[in-house]
Amino acid sequence: MPNKLITKLAALSFEIAVGADGVSTEAHLLPPGPFRATDGRPHECDAWMLDATIAVQVIARMAELKNDTLIDYEHQSLRSEWNGRPVIAAGWFHDMEWRESKGLYAVGIDWTAAAKTRILAKEYRYISAIFFYYERTGEVIEIVSVALTNTPALDGLDSLDMAALSKRFDLLKPTKENDMATEKEQLAALAVERDGLSNKVASLTVERDGLSTQVAALTTERDTLKTRVEAFDQEKAEAALAKETEDHKALLKAALTEGRLTPAQKPWAEKQSLTALTEYLDATTPLALLNKQVDGKQSVAALTAEQAAMAKKMGVSEEDYLAAQNSK
Repeated sequence: MPNKLITKLAALSFEIAVGADGVSTEAHLLPPGPFRATDGRPHECDAWMLDATIAVQVIARMAELKNDTLIDYEHQSLRSEWNGRPVIAAGWFHDMEWRESKGLYAVGIDWTAAAKTRILAKEYRYISAIFFYYERTGEVIEIVSVALTNTPALDGLDSLDMAALSKRFDLLKPTKENDMATEKEQLAALAVERDGLSNKVASLTVERDGLSTQVAALTTERDTLKTRVEAFDQEKAEAALAKETEDHKALLKAALTEGRLTPAQKPWAEKQSLTALTEYLDATTPLALLNKQVDGKQSVAALTAEQAAMAKKMGVSEEDYLAAQNSK
């Protein structure tokens, strides 16, 4: 909403960490929110707000800067336009980190030799961060300036050139005139948001219709391929059946010719599958003539056990089976 864009400045300071290895290359800039200053600020909202989600945006804004961020003395970089004094660097950094339960930190600080000397000599004890925040929510927006200072609760923010800062950081100047968004502005903002959502819906609808068309085309292609596969499988099965039939006829004819089957066995053999008939014939040898002449008369020899079993299986008498064998 438009009224959320109304911004104000605030500052907090933390003591600079100094250890046995010298001045730390990181500095605590802001605590996790909600937080307030010891002097009672902020007055226009319940508290300043800063959490991991908000910090991501603050860090991203600084990461977009091509140059390193300046750490100066007493925020002189914000006052130089009207006091004419030079801006002297105490250090530089480019990255910030969010640390859960601790807050926002500047990391990788490259201190100048003079700044290190002054910090170690306790000529400067604090690092101060000035930040923009939304007046009505207290949400931190951007780190504006970082400086060495000896004043934990920085005074004189009201004397800063807010118009220049607003232009420099492309933020709205907080004045009584724009302190409250008018009903017309609110309606206009809602209309813009509505139109944006409508465009997104239209775009998603077009995308959905395009995907539906693609799905329909893929479905048709799938059905066509399925029909082709089924036709191919049927043709293949019919060809295999025709070949098996021809092979069966050829095998049956050869078996009858070679004497491995008798004419009486033909009806039985025609009912057998190619595999079953092949197995049977592979185990069968051509039958010898069983007719014998004794004193000029024909006698019937006895069947072997295998022949008797086959005659029984075929449902014919031993005499008929033997007669069929002798008729060849």
